[in-house]
Amino acid sequence: MKCRWATFTAVLGAFLCLGSAPAGAAPDGAISIYGTPVRVAIAADGTAYLSNYGQGGGVFVVPSGATKPSRTISTGGHSTTGLALGPDGTLYVATADGAGHGAIGVIPAGDAGTARTIPVSAGLHPLAAGPDGTVYVANSAENTVSVIAPNGTAVDRTIKVGAGPAEIAVAKDGTAFVANQTAGTVSVIPAGAGAVSKTIELLSDTGTSEQPHGIAARADGTVYVANIKSNDLAVIKPGAHTVAERIYVEGGPQDVALAPDGSLYVTSLLTQKLSVIRPQAKDVGGSIPTDGGPGHLAVAPDGSVIVISPPVSPPGDGAVVRYSAAALAAASRGSTAATPAASEAPTAAAPAATPARETAAQPDDGSSSALPAVAGGVAAAFAAAAVWILVKGRRRKAAGLAAGAGQAG
Repeated sequence: MKCRWATFTAVLGAFLCLGSAPAGAAPDGAISIYGTPVRVAIAADGTAYLSNYGQGGGVFVVPSGATKPSRTISTGGHSTTGLALGPDGTLYVATADGAGHGAIGVIPAGDAGTARTIPVSAGLHPLAAGPDGTVYVANSAENTVSVIAPNGTAVDRTIKVGAGPAEIAVAKDGTAFVANQTAGTVSVIPAGAGAVSKTIELLSDTGTSEQPHGIAARADGTVYVANIKSNDLAVIKPGAHTVAERIYVEGGPQDVALAPDGSLYVTSLLTQKLSVIRPQAKDVGGSIPTDGGPGHLAVAPDGSVIVISPPVSPPGDGAVVRYSAAALAAASRGSTAATPAASEAPTAAAPAATPARETAAQPDDGSSSALPAVAGGVAAAFAAAAVWILVKGRRRKAAGLAAGAGQAG
């Protein structure tokens, strides 16, 4: 029972957030945030947008290179979860009002508040925007994805996907890829389609989910999926029905992002690292210790990376750190530099967080339990502690066998 509870807790932590040389590198600096940031999106001019799950909600706007927000975009007092930027700079924000109502707020570029809202189901909704402005909304409790047409005022269609849709990535041709964490699959939705065209499995030898979570797509349609349970990044080639190769990433990799030069950046919750995989590489080149348990991340046009580490318990101030392209390049070469600079008081390093309100778990065959995917970013240490319990339990049962670090999140 203890093992199952630890597994449940670990998976919950991953949803809410929701191997390399041990090289350290100094970031450009901490970004001071008085709130509970859980998501980050970066515009073409380098402006970063951070969604606030904490009291008052809103979206913090951080200019390129700045160390604190220049303003806050109002979301009507509602907590924000999902976040996506459209090609024209329109910001889409998933909000929750605590009364069982969900909505997608539409904020035109430069505006100080929400211009209109589009009702969606209750819950926390990861978002992604396509190159034509189509918005994809993961409905974790319903195991569906809602599609909002460009400039739409309502949900255009809803598509059935695998259990526990956690994250969505959209390729240049408009194809959407959905990582279904509970099911252990990736659903492929062609541009304009009303149904999934194919499903790619990410299952262990015993048929259980590898816990796919973070997902990123190159312009050519190559897809990368961070698998928490199997400790790797699955590579899916354009048009393929199966995984082509895997890149080992230790510590329960949970989010992945692509840089302009083709590099991949992966956050690992358990080991508290940001790993760097250079273009065409088959393994991790190096890593940077993060300021607490890292959750979501985004890459800026100049190659810098912003990483969110959730707070210990919401409401609270999580750590937000910007790593320069130079620091990341040094890490990929295995160079050793200073450890990350200490955050200012409001962004002090935080190893974890208590999970936000969520829907009930959906147990699988007994080897793990999983939740419908959620917005992510507020349960890092909670998950890490659960992994420790799980590993200890398994080691008692089978001394000498390494416990699956993939239960980390």
